[in-house]
Amino acid sequence: MNVNKNTEQRLQEAIAQLPKEITPERDLWSGIDKAINQKVTTTNNHSKRKTFMPVAWAASVVAAVLLTWVTIGPEPLTSMPSVNLVAAMQQDFEQQKQSMLVSFGTPDIRQLPVAMQAELVKLSSAQKTISKALADDPNNSDLLNLLRWTQQQELDLLTQLYSPQWQKI
Repeated sequence: MNVNKNTEQRLQEAIAQLPKEITPERDLWSGIDKAINQKVTTTNNHSKRKTFMPVAWAASVVAAVLLTWVTIGPEPLTSMPSVNLVAAMQQDFEQQKQSMLVSFGTPDIRQLPVAMQAELVKLSSAQKTISKALADDPNNSDLLNLLRWTQQQELDLLTQLYSPQWQKI
């Protein structure tokens, strides 16, 4: 503890001997004045660059979007590939349904419980309604997805109804 007091006392004496103010070896005000004046000039040039860069970026993005849009371009409304897509989806669904029913031994749907028949009728009605809506708007991807979903639901329901009993165990 005595060693700590001794060290502390020497430190206090060394601090007391230090000068109260430190003056620089040369005059620094001229350098400070130059730095301030140069900063104002640089700030003016930099602010011009700051406003130019976002405008340049925006112009290049607009040009790229326009070029892409013109190159790819929207399809004309009179195009028929979407209608053909709907017809192809319907045809594919009917083929899958028929092959599934044949693999189940061509079951009679009228022998199903009334609730299941009602579900199949609802799904069929929904498919017809969606197909009519697609005739008006053939490029609507949401309607195409909904049609595909209802078709898949009907196939899944048929699979559940007619799957062999041993698979359910």
